[in-house]
Amino acid sequence: MKLLRFVVLIAFVFVSIASVTVFISEKVNTDKTIPVIKVEGDIIDVSLKATDEELLAGVTAYDEKDKDLTDKIIIESISRFIEKGVSKVIYTVCDSDNNVSKATRLIRFVGYESPKFKVSGNLCFSLYEYIDITGMISAVDSLEGPITSNIIVTSDNFSSSITGAFSIDATVTNSKGDSASVKLPIIVEDRPLSVPTIELSEYLIYVDKGQKVDFRSYIVDALDLNEQSLKNNVTVEANMVDFNTPGTYNVHYYVTDANALRGHSVMTVVVGE
Repeated sequence: MKLLRFVVLIAFVFVSIASVTVFISEKVNTDKTIPVIKVEGDIIDVSLKATDEELLAGVTAYDEKDKDLTDKIIIESISRFIEKGVSKVIYTVCDSDNNVSKATRLIRFVGYESPKFKVSGNLCFSLYEYIDITGMISAVDSLEGPITSNIIVTSDNFSSSITGAFSIDATVTNSKGDSASVKLPIIVEDRPLSVPTIELSEYLIYVDKGQKVDFRSYIVDALDLNEQSLKNNVTVEANMVDFNTPGTYNVHYYVTDANALRGHSVMTVVVGE
């Protein structure tokens, strides 16, 4: 019995010594240094479809134990815009002992423009037709592409059951927090469905301040009920458009057929800053 106790005691001593040795060894060998990320420049320009290579340009990392860790750097996140077209990137690197470092830098998306809307058809309607504009308005963002699902449409006065000139407000916001809005006309007229139709290549255009536009160039064709072209008879009313003053304007196109029935189309013009 005494021999057994002695053997157990000796085994316990050896285990204790081994545990202490391992503990001390781990303390001695553990890397306590933190990796250092170096970032060139406070802000860099990148393309709209920036790759990781662009975003990581000029970013390096070094650790006393692991040495060069540049190829271990990851892009942790890209923020919403802190100003139009500018976001903050957070870079992260981890060494072999799970020590983590972070660094930040601003990026500017070169050529970024706020979202723009597109209208796919004429917003002049007959009182006697079903009016559905939900599928006629879309939006595209220079960073994200189509963002039509983000559009919100509101109106304070539109009613499809009475004639008149109404308006709707369309607003869209991209994932970076940048919003755009446009006021569009909705015109409901007491006219038969057999009036001539005027097809335009665009029903909403964006122009720079001071830019001139040939509104007739947007006429694709005008057809009467018998599909005879009346394109040369279309008149354009654009006298209210001020190309030197930013804002939203409407251009009206009219044509009358042999039966004195008048067709009407409308284009919205947004003059930029």
